[in-house]
Amino acid sequence: MRRLLFALASALGLALAGGLVLPFGGAGGTAAALAVADAVGAPSPVLAELAFPETPWPQGWSLVMGDPNGPGGARLAAEATGADWVLVGRMEPDGWIAAWFYRDGRAEPARFTDVGLLASWLALKLDRQPRAATPYPGLDPALALLADGDVAGARAYLEQLDLPASERLHREIAAVEALYAHGPAVLAGVLPDPVVDYWAHRKVPEQMGNAGMGPVWKAFFPLLDDDRAEAGRRARALLASERALDLTGADLLLHALDDPAWGEAARRLTEVAPELAFGWEELSFAAFEADDAGTAARALERALELEPDSALYWTNLGWARYLLGNLPGAVAASLRAMALEPNPTAAYNLGLFYALARDHDRAFTYYLEALRLDDEGQTPMALEDLAATGRSDMLFWMGFLLERTGRNAEAIQAYQDFLAAHPDHPLAPQARAAIAALERARVTLALEGFRLGPVDTGFEVGTGEPLAAVLTAAADRYLPVGEVELVVYDGTREVARSHTPVEVPPLTSGWTRELEPVAVEESGRYRVVARYAGAEAEAALLVRPGHLGRRLLGVGIAPRALSGAELVAPEVLAGPEGEQRLLKAAVREVNNAAAGAAHVERFSHPLEGGPFAGKSVAQVMATADADLLRRFFEAALERPEMLLDQDVANAFASWLLELR
Repeated sequence: MRRLLFALASALGLALAGGLVLPFGGAGGTAAALAVADAVGAPSPVLAELAFPETPWPQGWSLVMGDPNGPGGARLAAEATGADWVLVGRMEPDGWIAAWFYRDGRAEPARFTDVGLLASWLALKLDRQPRAATPYPGLDPALALLADGDVAGARAYLEQLDLPASERLHREIAAVEALYAHGPAVLAGVLPDPVVDYWAHRKVPEQMGNAGMGPVWKAFFPLLDDDRAEAGRRARALLASERALDLTGADLLLHALDDPAWGEAARRLTEVAPELAFGWEELSFAAFEADDAGTAARALERALELEPDSALYWTNLGWARYLLGNLPGAVAASLRAMALEPNPTAAYNLGLFYALARDHDRAFTYYLEALRLDDEGQTPMALEDLAATGRSDMLFWMGFLLERTGRNAEAIQAYQDFLAAHPDHPLAPQARAAIAALERARVTLALEGFRLGPVDTGFEVGTGEPLAAVLTAAADRYLPVGEVELVVYDGTREVARSHTPVEVPPLTSGWTRELEPVAVEESGRYRVVARYAGAEAEAALLVRPGHLGRRLLGVGIAPRALSGAELVAPEVLAGPEGEQRLLKAAVREVNNAAAGAAHVERFSHPLEGGPFAGKSVAQVMATADADLLRRFFEAALERPEMLLDQDVANAFASWLLELR
């Protein structure tokens, strides 16, 4: 390992260092960062990127880091890696390089137009003699591929570069290959010790040290055993830390555990790392929960100083200002959010704000925009906000939203209550017209038939088959979120039933979808009834004796050959001779695969138990007949996963190994 370490250092042409230069953002950023790192004897930015520790929370660094090339990103990078110092930066469109140098709890900005000047400035900060900074801009695409782990893609660039650049890329490729060949331990002494420690113990976080990501991973670790109490105890212990990383982890973990101490973690984070927007964001959420709109507004204003183009922060600031009674400020913030990123929350808020200001035209505009954007079902919250105003004229807008989400009876009631309180309101004529239209509104349903996997079967199906009815719904107004009930009757006796939740966005006036499947076990003639949104549809259903092939289709199985092709086309499999065609094709496929199976160790040894004890899987495959394949397919009906991801031959071989 010692020899390999020196070889790696030699390949990179660098001295070992305790700091890191991370890839810069923007075009040419990784090549520029590499030139700076080479000039001060720092490790490769590509290696630093590849070996950067992962987070215990599934959303990754993007959830908390904000701008990775800003002061908050530099701080978290330094704390996560245990580096003595970290340099991050961004290549700006005007040719400047904006950089942040983090050391000893402080991030210092720098701006230069030249990589060499940045390298000299960094060397001065580190009190070391700089080498010449030699940038190779043409390396950037190859370095980006390397940072993504694509060694082959990076290698393809070697012949396109001049000799010095090609040699530098070759050394970088050699370093990455050494990392992949020997693991992160090869970086001991090259990257900071906490990085190597993380990769050495990531499968058993309890063994991590108390630097870098260790404390945070150890706090999350008890969740693997569902020990929430211990995870909470460890998270609360992190509240005394002076590291932004520890407080960030504590905030996320306590939040996940519904422990109110997460608000204290957010407050501490803003004190320790005021340059980190995430802390202010979390503090604003804690303030909203505590009905402290003033603190929420101040926290969001601070977050926007750090991330001025965050639509989330502008949206939430608009709401905080509304709660504080600052309606013009609320409108301004919400309009800014919509300009940055149109979103239903800001649009619903603007609808409310303009409705309160009696600016009816703009209220119409933004409520309709909110409904068009709303794919997450936020209308109930918008209705709550309208109700919370206590103003009876807001009943019109409640009716407006209820009408456009298909809740017709509730919409009529809201409009009627509005008219009772405001018969001469400027919006009264629209309310009366809406009531008249809603009273005439009808929902119509049509059963289109049934589907068996990918095959349309009409209204003739087989016994025991899980069948999905296809239903079309239409309205001359709008359709609601709700549930479709499908019932199969034998006369008046119910023989099968399914319930299918229906989630539709606002302004939906029609849909066609497959319903949850039903199965009828006996042949005969039946009646099928679908019910949704107060409407019904009925159709006659003929059930004939089913067969194995059709039942396989019903659970989503279209058996495949070794080549990946379907053994039998689904339309043929669903036909009257589908079972026989399937068994014949499957027998041929399994018999033909026996010779290949004989060369696979686990398929060539005699079975120790089960009905084929003493024979190998390959031998059984060579003589398998239709009866045995039928047994196999019947087992697959109970466990569809056997055949969903494997071809018939391999699935059959694996099934034989399981027989006892």
